[in-house]
Amino acid sequence: MNAEYGKVYLVGAGPGDPELLTRKAVKILRMAEVVLYDDLVSSKILKLCRKKTELIYVGKRLGQHSCQQIDLNQKIADAALQYKTVIRLKGGDPSIFGRVGEEVEFLLNLGIECEIVAGITTASGAVASLGFPLTHREYSKEILYVTGHGKNGKNSQSFKNLSCEGKTLVVYMGLNSLKEIVDDLVESGNPESLPVGIVENATLAHQRIVTGNLGNIRVVAEKSEVSSPALLIIGDIIDYYLKMDSLRALIHRPYTFS
Repeated sequence: MNAEYGKVYLVGAGPGDPELLTRKAVKILRMAEVVLYDDLVSSKILKLCRKKTELIYVGKRLGQHSCQQIDLNQKIADAALQYKTVIRLKGGDPSIFGRVGEEVEFLLNLGIECEIVAGITTASGAVASLGFPLTHREYSKEILYVTGHGKNGKNSQSFKNLSCEGKTLVVYMGLNSLKEIVDDLVESGNPESLPVGIVENATLAHQRIVTGNLGNIRVVAEKSEVSSPALLIIGDIIDYYLKMDSLRALIHRPYTFS
């Protein structure tokens, strides 16, 4: 490795709740000299850094890029020239739709030492906080992670000829492509009755889920004014969630004396 550069840690910040950070992530954040952080990284997580740590915002949201990926790669490399311990902090798990592969390749080509630090991905964090699983022997035996947004815009390929039978389909960054996703899944032979859930602000205090099916989820999302960040969960596992949610409502129902 090039001795001129420090080491870069590509760290997963988890889905939002600071308590879901790994111990390794906390340890590295507390030794960081500079942190380049994404839009969805909470201020509570950034407060784990030392006061003298330099914090650099490099967030990206659809249509609102503060930093293009090639420029971001260079910012990370420039930081490694100046500091010995550099953190590239990403929401969720950096290896799941986090573009970490592009960053690792860029850094290694420059001879910069780097390490990926796993985080809890948004899908796992979201369903756990809502009290249901991604798989269940009677509802879903497979998980398929898909992005609704590709390198050059909407992902127009992954949903064609896709059967959701026996699967939990998790769509990251899919809210702005909801119409196209629904249309493609229905055209692929999936019934309009197939359950769909949209989780907004996963694991945070203001998290919520709205549910429907392929036939009505666009109307439900519009009426509920769902906004990003949001995760789509498609499949019969949503029926399981609704069943468990009804049981929880009974448990927490106030007792009335007769």
